[in-house]
Amino acid sequence: MFDYERYKTPRKIVLLLLALALAWFGGREFTELRTMKETVVVSDAFTKMVMLSDYFPPIKGTGVDTPVYIYDSGVPGGSMFYLGGTHPYEPATMLSAYVMMENLKVEKGRVFICPHANMSASTIGMLGNAYPKFLHVETAFGPKPYRIGHRNTSPLDQWPDPFTYVHYPSGQNLDYTDARNLNRTYPGRPDGNLTEQLTFAIMELNRKEKITLFVDAHEASLMYPVVSTYVAHDRALDMAMMASMMLSATEFPMKCEASPKNLRGLSHRDAGDFCDSLVILMETPEPFIDRVAGKITEKLMMDGKDEFLQTAAEHGLLFTDYDISVGCPMWDRVGRHLSGALAMILQMNDFLMEPEKELLLSFPNYSDLKEHGLGHFLNDPAKADPAKVFFN
Repeated sequence: MFDYERYKTPRKIVLLLLALALAWFGGREFTELRTMKETVVVSDAFTKMVMLSDYFPPIKGTGVDTPVYIYDSGVPGGSMFYLGGTHPYEPATMLSAYVMMENLKVEKGRVFICPHANMSASTIGMLGNAYPKFLHVETAFGPKPYRIGHRNTSPLDQWPDPFTYVHYPSGQNLDYTDARNLNRTYPGRPDGNLTEQLTFAIMELNRKEKITLFVDAHEASLMYPVVSTYVAHDRALDMAMMASMMLSATEFPMKCEASPKNLRGLSHRDAGDFCDSLVILMETPEPFIDRVAGKITEKLMMDGKDEFLQTAAEHGLLFTDYDISVGCPMWDRVGRHLSGALAMILQMNDFLMEPEKELLLSFPNYSDLKEHGLGHFLNDPAKADPAKVFFN
C-alpha cells in the first residue's frame, strides 16, 4: 500500500516547483508584452514630442503617462487632436495614428497625435481571453510588430476596482470595470483614480491648446449596433452627418449617430460638454472582438475572416456588411479611420468658415491603403534618421 504520509513532503515540493515553473513561464509572457517597444518614424512635418503629463504633472512617472506628437505648420489655423489606443485591443486605431504620423503634411494649423491614449492598457493582454500578444504588419523591410493590449487600464497600475463605479460628476452608476475604462471616465478629475486623472490630462490638453477637432478612434464588434459609425457631440453632429454621407457615397458605408445625453463618461458626450472642441468618436468593424468569432488568432486580427460571423451575417445578426471572401482586413479598418478623420476636417472647414480655425493637411486615405497596402506607408526605422525614430 502507498504510504501517503511518508511522501507528503516530496509531493509538496514537486507541486511547488511545478507552480513556480508555471509562474515563471507566465511571467515571462506578461513581461514581454509590458516591455515591448513599438517604433514610429515621424514625417518631416513633425515639430516635437511632449508627454501628456506636461499638461497634468500628477500622472508623470505613472503607467498612464503617454507621448503626444505635435505637428505645427507655423501658420495660424485650426487644430486636431487624434486619439488612438483608447482601447488598445482595437489596434487599427493605434495603427491609423502611426500611418498619420509617418506621412503627415500640414500646410495650416496644428495636429496633435497620441497613438496610445491608454498606455497602461496597451501593456497587458485581455486576461483569460487567450489573445495573441502581438500583431505583425507586412512591410518591404519585413514584418513589423505591434502590441494587442487590453480594454482597460492595467490592474498593475490601478487596483482594486470598486463594487460599482460612480461616474463623476453625473453620479451615474456604471460597471465596476469602467473605473479603469478611459472611455467611461470623461471629463476626469484631478483627484480621482488613475484613469480619471488620465482623462483629466487629455481634457487639459484640449483646453490649454484650444483644440478645434477632437477625434477619438475606436473599433467595435460587428454585432454591436454602433459599428461603422460616427458618434458626434451636439456641436459636431451636422458636420459628422455630412461626412458620413460623403464617405458612404465615395469610399465605404459610414453611419452617424448623435451622442446620447444620458449615457455619461464617453468622449463624445462629456469631452464635448467640458471643453470647446468639436468632438467625434469613430467605430470600425473588428471581428477579432466579436463574441461569436471562432479561433482568436493573429490571422483573424489581420484579415477579419471568420466562418461563424459569416453565418451570423446570413441570419441578419450583424450591424454592418460582411462577406467572408473579403473579411475586415487591417488595411480596411485603418483606412476607414484615416478617411473618416479627413472627411471631418473637410466638413469642419466648410461649416465653420473661419480662417483662424481652418486646418489644411494631408495624409494617406482609404483609397491609398486599398491600392498600396498598409505596410507601404510605414517606414524602416533602421534606415531612417535616428532623430525621427521614436519608441512607444
